[in-house]
Amino acid sequence: MPILIFALHVTGSLNTVLSTEHRREICRYIYNHQNEDGGWGTQVLGPSTMFGSCLNYVTLRLLGEVENDALTNGRAWILLRGSATAIPQWGKIWLSVVGLYEWSGNNSIVPELWLVPHFLPIHPGRFWCFCRLVYMPMSYLYGKKFVGPITPTIMAIREELYSVSYNEIDWNKARDTCAKEDLRYPRSLLQNVIWTCLNKFVEPVLNCWPINKLRDTALKNLMKHIHYEDESTKYIGVCPINK
Repeated sequence: MPILIFALHVTGSLNTVLSTEHRREICRYIYNHQNEDGGWGTQVLGPSTMFGSCLNYVTLRLLGEVENDALTNGRAWILLRGSATAIPQWGKIWLSVVGLYEWSGNNSIVPELWLVPHFLPIHPGRFWCFCRLVYMPMSYLYGKKFVGPITPTIMAIREELYSVSYNEIDWNKARDTCAKEDLRYPRSLLQNVIWTCLNKFVEPVLNCWPINKLRDTALKNLMKHIHYEDESTKYIGVCPINK
């Protein structure tokens, strides 16, 4: 539900697609699944997580909800556990899309990887389908550094999700921060080395002229893959997550 609302918001179609009654019922659904501790789970009946809490809190605010006991409790849960900087990677990406998190606070999801020869095991086309079809649009959004409209509501939410002013957040530090409620498996040393190399060396090089021309090629290639997946599944996708 939150990701649908995010998508409708950034495309400016929220109030067109959803009537007042639909928005009211969506809010009621989210309120009914708030846990007693104030947070929301990643899954409807699961324990509270930073991912579920941030996305559902933002969804309610985008739907026009203002301060009430449920929102106050949700915000308290988020701030008590490190604020939205501690949301895991998928959450960081979605918050970046709506303008509530900076792209510089994300680990690099290089779209250029789709240009390597397909016979190599690191080509995303060889990934498990769910991994591949989630990585595909996320790497496109990352490559574009896409951000939706920065509205007064977005500006207000920026001040609600963090324990310090939005402009004072250390995004380099936030990049590797994850709440313990969401950290199922700590990253290995190898993963840390790979991410460090990507963030500190590979990404800066790929953004320098004339190498940055490669990104445009990668993004065009990615969009062809995205259209192919849509058309070959009649716009259903393999599951709601990648859709």
